[in-house]
Amino acid sequence: MPQRPSFESLFRLSPNAYVLLDPQLFIMDANAAYLGLTGRSLEAIRGRRLHEAFAVDPQCPDTTHVRALLDSLERAVSRKSIDTLPVIRYSISREDSGANERQDRYWSATHTPMLDESGEVIAILQHTMDITELQGATPSVSQYGVGPQPVQQLEGAVMWRARALQDEGNRMRMLFAQAPGFICFLRGPNHVFELVNDAYLQLTGNRQLIGKTVREGLPELENQAFLGLLDQVYATGEAYVGKRMRALLQRQPDAEPEEVFIDFIYQPIIESDGRVSGIFVQGSDVTEQQRSQQELQGYRDRLEELVRERTRELSQSEAERRTAEAALAHSQRLEAVGKLTGGIAHDFNNMLQIIGGNLQLLRRSLGQDETAMRRLESAVNGVEKGAQLARQLLAVASRQPLQPQQIHLDGMLEEMRGLLRGSLGSGIHLELVIEPDLWPVFVDIGNLQTVLFNLAFNARDAMDGSGRLLLRAQNHSLDVAGAAARSDVEPGDYVLLSVVDDGAGMSSEVRAHAFEPYFTTRHQSNSGLGLSMVYGFVRQSGGFVVLESEERGGTSVHLYLPRDHGGAGRVEPGQAKAKESATARVSVETMAVQAEGSSAGLRILFVEDDPTLRMLTGEVMDELGHQVTLIESAEAALEELQKHSFDVLLTDVGLAGMSGLELARQAQERYPQVDLVIASGYPVDAVQEGLKGLRTMLKPYDIHQVRTLLENLQAERASR
Repeated sequence: MPQRPSFESLFRLSPNAYVLLDPQLFIMDANAAYLGLTGRSLEAIRGRRLHEAFAVDPQCPDTTHVRALLDSLERAVSRKSIDTLPVIRYSISREDSGANERQDRYWSATHTPMLDESGEVIAILQHTMDITELQGATPSVSQYGVGPQPVQQLEGAVMWRARALQDEGNRMRMLFAQAPGFICFLRGPNHVFELVNDAYLQLTGNRQLIGKTVREGLPELENQAFLGLLDQVYATGEAYVGKRMRALLQRQPDAEPEEVFIDFIYQPIIESDGRVSGIFVQGSDVTEQQRSQQELQGYRDRLEELVRERTRELSQSEAERRTAEAALAHSQRLEAVGKLTGGIAHDFNNMLQIIGGNLQLLRRSLGQDETAMRRLESAVNGVEKGAQLARQLLAVASRQPLQPQQIHLDGMLEEMRGLLRGSLGSGIHLELVIEPDLWPVFVDIGNLQTVLFNLAFNARDAMDGSGRLLLRAQNHSLDVAGAAARSDVEPGDYVLLSVVDDGAGMSSEVRAHAFEPYFTTRHQSNSGLGLSMVYGFVRQSGGFVVLESEERGGTSVHLYLPRDHGGAGRVEPGQAKAKESATARVSVETMAVQAEGSSAGLRILFVEDDPTLRMLTGEVMDELGHQVTLIESAEAALEELQKHSFDVLLTDVGLAGMSGLELARQAQERYPQVDLVIASGYPVDAVQEGLKGLRTMLKPYDIHQVRTLLENLQAERASR
């Protein structure tokens, strides 16, 4: 069998011109045909880069298109496929020409990449043909006409078409490479990469893809949807459009796959016989848009959540505001009613004062007429009942006379347990719950007990004499936020005293008016002052009341009494009244001894705007041996004080124009030697009003009260 020629012998003996380049375009070898065609020796060009061995003519650079040559070689390396240069103008210098002159030549070349076992390019084989003679022909066939050289005419037309095709191919390659979206062409059922543009390489991490299947070039797509979609498009011949599809691509060799989002189309390439030969892939990387959209959606969701949260806060704030406004309006309404009630009580006391004073004077002139005396006593009893009603009205107005003291509610409630059980009846189950270490409070014990009895009897009536009544006492600290919910409440420590029943409860309408005086849902004999007196007493004691009730849901009345932190003047329950009585008795006896031997009366300036009461009281003080000047207004009293000297200024608290308190302040500032007395239906706090030594004569007062007050003042002045 004859021996087969080797590749090298074929390379050496081939009449076609070949040159062998490495991937960096350094000349490795060239055959005799190539050396003869270019007029060079192998020693002259080996080891040099191709475009350096055949350098550009500096005198005529336009005759050497080195960029077109390098682009073709680069395409062959990057795509690992043959690239053809149909025509390229490239002038060269020939060593065998003696003068080393340059020749303007036209060439046609093919560049074939040679791959190793791993598919990488190890060399490039260039096949070159000198087509200068063909290039010299006229490009337009129409110019040749019928002539003696038809072969030359044909060659010229062929060369013109070759150049046109080359220019068109170059433009197509440029457009393909520079397309803004990613593009590739996949050949056959295995989806082999045949064409890939720069954008596709950038998307996939600049990997070598030409000649590889998608599974080989992009193995991370194996468990993603794209391979299945390619198979579907190839099998059905129907295009597929993907929008915002998520892909995981390993864009760095040793890094984890990155998340990208792409819009794309898989367009099947259908041949003339209807067969699908491949798939054209075109798309855009929309990762940034998707992330911006996701971020924008996140901001939108966050904004919507903030809007919802703010709306909830505003709704809650609005609800709290409405609650606070309702509480304030309710408090202001009760305050207004209390002021009105206090004014009524003041006028009522004046009327009772007139009636009672006249009855007392009348008693002195009746003699032994028993019938008249009996009728007189009946009238006096009516005055006393009226005085009791006035005291109730003053309690509603938070102006009743109180004797507060430090109270430990646990002991007081234990003492009241038996009394309440006996008063409420056997149908009421009474429970008493007292928190250990209960704080003390500073209140009037008698009025507090009256309040509890009043609430307990209301609860009994609401339960129709049968049910559960709970009395609970516990410590309660109210912070600023809790106090802000009620405009009339101060933060601090309170003792919470609750009266809870399981009776019929109240409707919202009844609950809104429950603390108003003369409002009642009980039988007509009820005065309707019970809860209003509770409210007035607790407010006067520095606390507040909360009412909770629903129809058929029972009622809870919560009394918040300020904690007593202790201090001078605090006494235990049961000691206050005895101590006060003893002190008063000693004071009266002492002043009586000091006043002996002195019969001269006091010079009194009496100010009262009610003419009947002014005349009656003046007559009483005159009969007691005092010099009385009667004045109608505070302004006239100041003028009288300026003209004459007085021992005592006795004024009503409520005067038309300047009040009695303001009159007392100005009199004390100008005439400090004058003793000050205020006639009022409620005790006046001298320290709070800034009046040193002020005394209060509570209405309705009788002759004995007037006598005692004036005798005490007279004895005190005599001892100075």
